[in-house]
Amino acid sequence: MQREVALLTPENIYVRYRVAGLASRFLARLIDVLIQFLLLVVVNGLLLLVQKRLNVLHLGLADISDAIAALLIFAIVFVYAVFFEMLWGGRTPGKRLLGLRVVRDGGRPITLLASVIRNALLFVDLGILPPIYVVGFPAFLFLFLSPSCKRIGDYAAGTLVIVEEDLTLAANTQPTVSKEVERFMGVVKNLDRLTPEEYQLIRRFLTRRETMSLAAFAGTADGLARPLLAKLEIDTPIYYQLQFAHLLEAIVRRYADERGLL
Repeated sequence: MQREVALLTPENIYVRYRVAGLASRFLARLIDVLIQFLLLVVVNGLLLLVQKRLNVLHLGLADISDAIAALLIFAIVFVYAVFFEMLWGGRTPGKRLLGLRVVRDGGRPITLLASVIRNALLFVDLGILPPIYVVGFPAFLFLFLSPSCKRIGDYAAGTLVIVEEDLTLAANTQPTVSKEVERFMGVVKNLDRLTPEEYQLIRRFLTRRETMSLAAFAGTADGLARPLLAKLEIDTPIYYQLQFAHLLEAIVRRYADERGLL
């Protein structure tokens, strides 16, 4: 049975995702393990060559080479997943090949802290049963029983693995609107004067709210909204800076609703 979850986007639109199941996550993990194994083989071969060279030269740097080897092995085994999840937005090579992505519970992009937590707890998920590095008994049990197919690390980090190619709008689900946005939607007008480029600019800005500080978000919203107040001839009081963001969201929602856009 396929498991699904409806997540709320920054534009207050519900999107339904299919949750990655045990089989797809296992295969993605297996691919990553194979890549890590190959990296370990290559690194080990290079280190052996270096150590032999050092022994021939009698430089006495064996301790340093051992320390470098330990750091490289640690990076391949423990930093690998965090590095790629930050580089590719929640995807390791294995997840990327299978169309999977790690996101936070609300559908937001994964953060460095969340990635570190979920991957640091991987050893707990793997347990002590073979095959120890691919999937252990705790991970299998949690993935099988969890309604959203989460392992222990996912619960601790507040993350979810989804099938990104299977995105659809949630059927029969009405998007929620804050009271502030709802108020501004009632005064927004003259949207025929808003260009598609301006609409896309505002929409992209709103999707970045989680990556910006509150002050930066409110300040940028102020700069974007003030010219539109005059252009669209919207006459409404603005009592504090963050309300400009609410006005922009109302403009985007009204524009999208009138034109059948997302």
